[in-house]
Amino acid sequence: MKIVCAAAAVLSIASSCAPERDPCADWPAGLPPRTLAVVVDATDGLSRPQREDMWSRIRTLADEAPAGSVFHLYEVRSDAPGGVREVATVRRPPHPCEVNHWTDNPDQRAAQWAPLYLRPLRDGLGSMSRAGPSDSSAILQAVQSAARRFVDSEEARGHLILISDLMQNVGVDFYRGIPGFEDFRATSLYREVRSRGLQGAALTVLQLPPSRDGLVDELALRDFWSAFFTDQGMIGVDAAFLPVEGARP
Repeated sequence: MKIVCAAAAVLSIASSCAPERDPCADWPAGLPPRTLAVVVDATDGLSRPQREDMWSRIRTLADEAPAGSVFHLYEVRSDAPGGVREVATVRRPPHPCEVNHWTDNPDQRAAQWAPLYLRPLRDGLGSMSRAGPSDSSAILQAVQSAARRFVDSEEARGHLILISDLMQNVGVDFYRGIPGFEDFRATSLYREVRSRGLQGAALTVLQLPPSRDGLVDELALRDFWSAFFTDQGMIGVDAAFLPVEGARP
């Protein structure tokens, strides 16, 4: 018994004296920056659980964004020119693990991470998710507007994050029936909203439940948008659609 206790004591002392692991040891370095365009279609409003779920997913993307990345936040609004307006631009500041402690101050960078980055990002998303109701959703037009950021930032990889119930009703009314993509592709509206800026960009769709529950052909809806984004040359389309948790307000 004494031998066992002595061994345990030695292990305890050894572990307490072991050097702490460097939290920056596995920090990724040298990754190219990203241009992230977040399009929020909250024309039917979001409940608090939906807002929290949306933020938890965006927060993950914000934490993983490489140095030099920029978030552009867009809101689908019927009273904005073209049905969309840019709400904010949030630039990712240097992370404490990325600065030299001889020429910079990692502690100061750590203190700035939330107020200069996470908080403006969350506030911008919150203002859009609490917007008043609207009778129109120009989702295709908003995606096209956001994609222009990818063309302007050719050195940065693009990532589109679309938060919407995907029920387009400007130019084509999905509430009257979801069109087949090949039929839509032959229309003048398709020629207006397609964008070369989406070529090679990553995609994340945080899909809100439809406001008319049970009256929407969700399979046809998913098929349309999957075909549209694939046709634009986006990557990761098959795994891009993620449901936002929580009931409508």
